[in-house]
Amino acid sequence: MLKIVGGGVATLVLLGLVVWWLQATGRLVPLIIRFQAATAGRHGDPLERPWPDPGLAGRKRPALRRDAAGLDSGAALYRPDQVWEMRLAFTSAQWEAMQPRSVPAKADFGRRDGKIPLMNTNASRNGLLGAVGLDLDWTTASAEFGGIAIPDASVRFKGNGTFLGAMGGVKKPLKVDLSKSAVKSVAGVGVLNFGNLSGDFSCLSDTLAYEFFREAGVPAPRTTFAHVTVSVADRWTNRPHGLHVMVENVDGNFLRARPGMERFVLFKPVTYGLFRHLGDDWSAYHRIYDAKHGLDGAAKARVIETARFVTEADDAAFAAKVGDFFDLDEVARFVAVNSLISSYDGFLNNGQNFHMYLDPATGRFGFIPWDLDRAWGEFPFIGSLEDKERASITRPWVADNRLLERLFAVESFRSLYRTRLEEIFRKLWEPKRLAVRVDALAPVVREALVDDSDLRLAKFEEAVTDQWRDGSATATGPGGPDMSPNRGAHQLKRFFVRRHASVEAQLAGREEGVVFTSRQMPGQ
Repeated sequence: MLKIVGGGVATLVLLGLVVWWLQATGRLVPLIIRFQAATAGRHGDPLERPWPDPGLAGRKRPALRRDAAGLDSGAALYRPDQVWEMRLAFTSAQWEAMQPRSVPAKADFGRRDGKIPLMNTNASRNGLLGAVGLDLDWTTASAEFGGIAIPDASVRFKGNGTFLGAMGGVKKPLKVDLSKSAVKSVAGVGVLNFGNLSGDFSCLSDTLAYEFFREAGVPAPRTTFAHVTVSVADRWTNRPHGLHVMVENVDGNFLRARPGMERFVLFKPVTYGLFRHLGDDWSAYHRIYDAKHGLDGAAKARVIETARFVTEADDAAFAAKVGDFFDLDEVARFVAVNSLISSYDGFLNNGQNFHMYLDPATGRFGFIPWDLDRAWGEFPFIGSLEDKERASITRPWVADNRLLERLFAVESFRSLYRTRLEEIFRKLWEPKRLAVRVDALAPVVREALVDDSDLRLAKFEEAVTDQWRDGSATATGPGGPDMSPNRGAHQLKRFFVRRHASVEAQLAGREEGVVFTSRQMPGQ
């Protein structure tokens, strides 16, 4: 008996030491994240309808667009009042080639400042997914979009946290590149992005947020919807993956579709220290700034010069010359909209999910929003919903952000930002106007959710209803944010009304607003 007890104690001690070592070396968190993601849907994702489902035969099917061949511009393609048909067919080998591949994880998790590692040289892409040790590869598939046959499309899964959240189900975000296919493009668009809407019960966050940015004068992607069906040889045929939001890719086509931006250089930065000086060798900046279009020697030099300026200029020099490096009006609008819609899965918080452009004619930088499925105060890893309804408009960023700290220390920029924020708020933030837009798009979504579960449909109705919960809606607790499918839906119309009241009070000086001084990692 003593030997058995002793062996058990020794085993527990050994396990404890292993856990301690994993925690101490930063390896425990990525293992937990991957395990939770992989096992979340072991018994099926409750937001997805089991397939095949004979009961679907009698349900009304959405009216899908199949006439893309007649389109001549992205403006005709990206309309949020329509749903396109997208069919993908893989061989078994092609499908296997697209599955996430394990790579050594980044051993830098568990930091006290809450900053998630965003870079892992073992992975091909920046972001959380690579940091936890997963990489996504391209494969080839036969596709049909809007009635156009594309026999050799390049396809891969996309996303970071969104992909991790979808690992337990079949409905995952996708990127389809037509530029290397025989077709080349659809309506002049070469890359199609399909967001799986897993974190957005309303299915409208991206569409409404990008619209709001554009109405405020910020260059932002357009959106439409698509219904995706996937076939894999010897596994399944025409399996519905359901409704996806299709977001315009930010690339050379995006720039050319916007007069005056054709010659801009485009980046997709991933860093908590935007424009931190790292020396004068571009190799130190190459992966951080991830150039997407137009990079040349002059653009590299301008990034490095701006980094030196932001890092080293004294306060007086910074205030005097900051307008030479940044399009301050564009930056003020961009930050103002992020602040108004409490968008914390991006520029204001986590060092990713935005694009940056450089106008080579002026040498000034500006920004473009990206990945807004958790906008409108929904991002669960920052405060409670009540906090985000009352988020500060005078200090809108989370914890430390050296660039914004320096910009807001300049009185002229602070005044410009305040002016632009109030103009945008007065002109665009009318709760009834925003609610009308939700009501106009809700029927499009409702009909296209035919292949989703009854729970998913119920959560959609809860997200877009006029009857919102009036009590506490705290998103976090001792075990971290509630990310379960049964969590309460984020209610857009509630946020419109309560955020409006808070911003109005802050502008009038009656309320200070909530300042977020710390970050929270997933699972904390």
